[in-house]
Amino acid sequence: MQRTRIDGVPVFTAGGRQRTTAALVFGVGLRDETFATIEVTHLVEHLAMAALPRTHLRCNAVTDVDSTAFFATGRPEAVGAFLEGVCRALADLPTGRLAAEAGVLQAEGCGTGSSTVSALWAARYGLTGPGLTVSAGPGPEHLDEETVRAHAARWFVRGNAAVWCHGPLPEGLRLPLPAGPRPVRHVPVPRPQDGPVWTRTDAPGVGLLLATAAPGDAALAVGVGVLEERVRERARHASGLSYAVDSLTLDLAADRREVAVVVDARTGRDGEVADLLWRTFAQLCADGPTPEEVAHAVAGLEAEHDDEDAAGTELADAAYCAAVGLPFRAAADTLAAWRAVTPAAVTAALRGTEPTAVLAVPDTASWDGPAGVPRRPLCGTLPELPAGTVFRPRLLRRLLDPAARVALVVSDDGLAHTDADGDVHGIPWARVEAVVPTEDGRGVSVVGRDLCGVRVHPDLYGRRAVAAVTGRVPAAVVLPRPRAAEPDTVPAG
Repeated sequence: MQRTRIDGVPVFTAGGRQRTTAALVFGVGLRDETFATIEVTHLVEHLAMAALPRTHLRCNAVTDVDSTAFFATGRPEAVGAFLEGVCRALADLPTGRLAAEAGVLQAEGCGTGSSTVSALWAARYGLTGPGLTVSAGPGPEHLDEETVRAHAARWFVRGNAAVWCHGPLPEGLRLPLPAGPRPVRHVPVPRPQDGPVWTRTDAPGVGLLLATAAPGDAALAVGVGVLEERVRERARHASGLSYAVDSLTLDLAADRREVAVVVDARTGRDGEVADLLWRTFAQLCADGPTPEEVAHAVAGLEAEHDDEDAAGTELADAAYCAAVGLPFRAAADTLAAWRAVTPAAVTAALRGTEPTAVLAVPDTASWDGPAGVPRRPLCGTLPELPAGTVFRPRLLRRLLDPAARVALVVSDDGLAHTDADGDVHGIPWARVEAVVPTEDGRGVSVVGRDLCGVRVHPDLYGRRAVAAVTGRVPAAVVLPRPRAAEPDTVPAG
């Protein structure tokens, strides 16, 4: 692998192929948005791709939780023209297509829902950072030209980009991106936690989230590999309860890594799978892995490095780290570190993550959680309704409709409501993330940073309730009605 610079952008290259595969990577993704601007990075990506001429080149783009990439495979000159075209488009987005591309995003998102990993991140961070991926937000139709251009001008700049190229580097390649340094990335603050917790979510599957301040710790990586293998053996091969066991790593900073282990389950067996996942993790923390399990995990990494696409994977890793500002470790160095790991080191690494553990279980599971591990609600709940001005639906409606047996309280401190199940949710005014107009414009949905959402509509609580809420919320969080309103997409709570 070689590193050079073109127009101030770091470029990582390697030969060995006749055709060229290359990608332009930016250190910006869903974690860099707010609830009000969810999908803005994806919309910038779509607008840039829409500005390019039609081509038979194999090319595409993807927006992930922490990066955005434009990539292509083909003749070197065609790939070079693609990369240059993306750079020029990002410098002057075709915002005349804003409404059309927002519609495309809506169509692309149809039928998708929150994943188990998103629910885990939200359980840790609420509606900030990676936790934003749990929600569809108010919708791309709320994004205006000023917001989109400002986002592109801040993040899609030379100092926040990198390129990797596997195969011949396009001759005379130019990367005319707007000048600008890498923006300071917000690192979200996790919810306070002094020991493992479990929670219920509306996402399918069971998941375990672990955090560490040492992202480069090979012992933890090996430990997670052993955990996956044990769960796979017990849940799939021995019990037939599950099909897939996967893990995903996200580095929020050089000293903050989140590792999620996700397990699917047969219908109605989520509780058994959750119990198995937790017991396997707890057993590894207590007793550690065997030498054979550690050796098996290392052999798996060795096999990955022998893959024919290993060189391309290392190029992509190097460009990603350069774009997002994280340290890069060469594949050979990573393998050497894994080979030096001992069972005792794995045990210590896993034990270090135990106080950060969050276990997520579908809310349909008939299971009361691991013994001795407290349940933490996913959103902000209260033991009872606080004092304040109370609003309720009319008595006759409450008598006839169980869903209308709710109550709303507006106080100096915040907004609270009792849902139809009797649970009390609260949103302090300082924790209001956004206020979204309802489709008819007569009411609002108040979204809390701690995942609670309250719909305040005159048909339910009366006009005085809407006025009481809108008169209290900070003006900066109130979203204007879009040009063409769409159904609300606010997290339930």
